[in-house]
Amino acid sequence: MKHVLPWLAGWLALFWLWMLLAGDWSHTELVAAAAAATVASLFLRRLPGLRVTNAWSVPTMVFVDFAIVMWALVRSALRREIVRGEFVRRPFRLDDPGSRAWAGLLATYSPNAYVVGFDTDREVALVHDLVRNRSSESPV
Repeated sequence: MKHVLPWLAGWLALFWLWMLLAGDWSHTELVAAAAAATVASLFLRRLPGLRVTNAWSVPTMVFVDFAIVMWALVRSALRREIVRGEFVRRPFRLDDPGSRAWAGLLATYSPNAYVVGFDTDREVALVHDLVRNRSSESPV
């Protein structure tokens, strides 16, 4: 029972998120929301809790990073110089390929930083930052 209630709460949240984003209350959307919530909640069940909780910070970081990128664009236009960004290596250790993919996906939503790849032998992630901001790379 202790595993059913968190799964059900996640399923309900995902179901209503789908309905909110779809904006349509038709029978087809209800079935699609139920199917998507089932698949997503089963997928999220397999991921470590730490990585799933990091997903909640992604929407706010998108807005913060958008402001950072816009500031870099304005500064670049005023100074008449191009902002190129830089590649950065960050320590990162996850043995599970699914968890690495999930962390890479979450970190790539940022407009300011994106994950280029993971080196599992050296336990690092290669990230490109337009403007260096460590929180833009989260959860890497």
